[in-house]
Amino acid sequence: MQTIHIVILVFGFICLCIFAVFMAQARERARIEKIRKTNQLSERHRRMQQLLYDLPPQYLNNELRIMIAQRSVDTVNELIKLQDNTKLQKYLADDVQFLTELKEKNPTFKPVPIQTEAKAKEVRNSLEVLHKFIETQLKQKRVDVSTAICQSRADLFIGLAEASMKTKPRVAIHNLHSAIDAYKEFSKHPQAVKVIASYRIKIKELEALAVQNSQKLKDKEKQSDTTEQNLEQEKPQNKEWDKFLDDDKGFENKKTF
Repeated sequence: MQTIHIVILVFGFICLCIFAVFMAQARERARIEKIRKTNQLSERHRRMQQLLYDLPPQYLNNELRIMIAQRSVDTVNELIKLQDNTKLQKYLADDVQFLTELKEKNPTFKPVPIQTEAKAKEVRNSLEVLHKFIETQLKQKRVDVSTAICQSRADLFIGLAEASMKTKPRVAIHNLHSAIDAYKEFSKHPQAVKVIASYRIKIKELEALAVQNSQKLKDKEKQSDTTEQNLEQEKPQNKEWDKFLDDDKGFENKKTF
């Protein structure tokens, strides 16, 4: 075998090895990308289910529910393309059924009261998920800005405000201002004007509450400082009294002796 043939064979073997390594790396990248995409879609579907079933019904209208349910259906369909199984098919059937009921029956949902701080915190987290969902839908132009969407966004911030009114009035004020901003596209609409006016009244009430809470905190701190000063003033007197008792005890000991 001539030298040129040996060189060609060696070169061909090296190219074959490089190609095999490249293909293995490509398959591994595709596998990792599939896992990443699956996890991303699963998390999105979980968030959509959280909004539909865990968020108290008073924070959603049916138009927004339809948007969320449709997004949930689309997400499950994408998941099925990656890994079709019985569980995903059941998710898809349930989501399609719920979406159909929303469109055809326009059902009403009973409000659920928020009675504990833990529940209020859970609601705030869900409302933040809802806010991100609406913003994403608008940025990706899946929906147009309409009065219903403005109302939904305003309801979102009102929900956040209601969840923090008692414990964090400043946070509630911020969310009420955001609710007003949600109506900026339709600020001249008669109904919007009326709603915005009610929000401004609530803001004034919360500002007064915030000032009141701040004053209570200052009074409490002042009272604490006064107590500490009184204790500091009593220390020298206590020392003198202890010294007097020690001297008196010494005198008694001497007298006994």
